Amino acid sequence: MKELLFLLGFVAISVMGLAQNEICPGADVLVSAAGMAYSPQDLVVDAGTVVGWVNYDGYHDVNGVVNSITLMPFDNPESFSFEALNGTEEGVCIGTFAFTVPGVYLYDCTSYGHASSGMVGSVTIHISGCMDPLACNYDSSATEDNATCTYPDMGYDCEGNCIIDLDEDGICDTCEEYDYIVVDCDCSYIDPATQTVFFTNVDEVDCISIEDCFCECINDADGDGICDENETSVSELGSATVLIFPNPVASHLKITLELASSLQVFDAGGKVVAETGVVSNWVVDVSAWKKGFYTIKTKAGETHKFIVE
Repeated sequence: MKELLFLLGFVAISVMGLAQNEICPGADVLVSAAGMAYSPQDLVVDAGTVVGWVNYDGYHDVNGVVNSITLMPFDNPESFSFEALNGTEEGVCIGTFAFTVPGVYLYDCTSYGHASSGMVGSVTIHISGCMDPLACNYDSSATEDNATCTYPDMGYDCEGNCIIDLDEDGICDTCEEYDYIVVDCDCSYIDPATQTVFFTNVDEVDCISIEDCFCECINDADGDGICDENETSVSELGSATVLIFPNPVASHLKITLELASSLQVFDAGGKVVAETGVVSNWVVDVSAWKKGFYTIKTKAGETHKFIVE
């Protein structure tokens, strides 16, 4: 029953405020001052709301500057105060104030010790908005989250710039989860004169991240891609001479044979990635090939290695 009476009282106050806001022109909400109380005592309203105080009984003011009991400043976001005046049965407007700065405002009545008798009040101003600092539309002034936060797509920032590109291929990584594959080149086992160079290769379509690698010479004084320990003169190769240039290669690989032969190219996993009929010269475009270690095999079974970087 008490809860019902409270609700009915709140409705009555609201209706009264709507019916008599002409007492305080421009007021959106009215607070009555009567006896030893403000009613409603505590308000929660949106920023920009104009509150008006109406005196229906007694001699009251509205003081939002210094606490009448402690004599300490209220430290409200903005100070406000209105001088005391006598109330009437019809109501007299003590004053109005537009609350635009969010926060909690405290005030009391300084007349005849009314504050110590409980004549105090508060106004809480909130601003609806996104309160998540990680969101693109974060509002630092918001005091109430309105569930409107927006976030960038995976891999991008709020301006649409790519921020996740693990393999630095210019394609943004947009998968939330990846399957991971680790390739073990074991270069020192394949050729003790080489060392393993690791790199990341991301398949953004199938969401696969590959920790890949290729073999690189530890010593290569002339920079021809052939390790110093494996350098062999043309005369030593005799009729089996196969010249590969450049090595390592990034775009076009040029292969020259002393004796014409068919050729096959295998990747590190043993898969044929290119082949040709009998030729003496062959230019292969490897610009779209994965970085790594490759092997050229002649018709006679001779093998020669090169690196795509």
